[in-house]
Amino acid sequence: MQKAFSGELKTNTSSRMKHEIENINQEEYSSLLQQAAEQIRTARIVVAKYINNATQSVYWNLGKLLFEKQLADGYGSGVVNQLSVDLKTEFPDMGLSPRNLWDMKRFYERYYSADTKLRQAVAVLPWGHNLLLINKVQSLEAAAFYANQTVEKGWSRDLLLNAIKMDSFSNQQIKSHNFIETLPVIHFEYANEVFKDNYNLGFLGITTPIKELALEKRLTEKIKNFVFSVGQRLFVYRQPTPLRIQW
Repeated sequence: MQKAFSGELKTNTSSRMKHEIENINQEEYSSLLQQAAEQIRTARIVVAKYINNATQSVYWNLGKLLFEKQLADGYGSGVVNQLSVDLKTEFPDMGLSPRNLWDMKRFYERYYSADTKLRQAVAVLPWGHNLLLINKVQSLEAAAFYANQTVEKGWSRDLLLNAIKMDSFSNQQIKSHNFIETLPVIHFEYANEVFKDNYNLGFLGITTPIKELALEKRLTEKIKNFVFSVGQRLFVYRQPTPLRIQW
């Protein structure tokens, strides 16, 4: 009897949906679909910015700590190795290897005295993209160009690498020592790149596929827990206002 009722309910629901669809013209439905999709894209970008801002802020501050302790290869290798072991005990999936900790220090060293607009440009990139800029790009002006192009065009890490190999910066007509006044509009491709970045997922403690709603919940808790654990006030969390990280 329960199965019969369930079947009848599905039939009635299907009939009602068909009737409602018939009462809305194609133009109205297309508009509805477009608005719904835009809401989802916007939400994805907001979540992506939360993830990336939090990750980059933590990496920046860890790099600053190592820099201020005047740790260097050789002299500080034992300290960094032990720091990596202890941090990974509590945060095993965050990419806190000795090599990555040194990269965080290099990240801070390179940009801490750079132009504010350049720091803002690299701050919105996934960490894997920033590693390419640190390792493959020499000048700060070129780094600003590639960072802005990446966000504006939604470049994946591979596309960024290809652009660097082709020396796209040198082939562009750019005003000397003049960074763009505002950051490019963040396209939805940017959200996809952030969600795929292993460092960002590791920051959230995610090692298996996860639904986006669960991802947002995990993000909220992970950010708060990490900040409280480290004991540093890296940024102020307010929900649902987007984070603004001050570097």
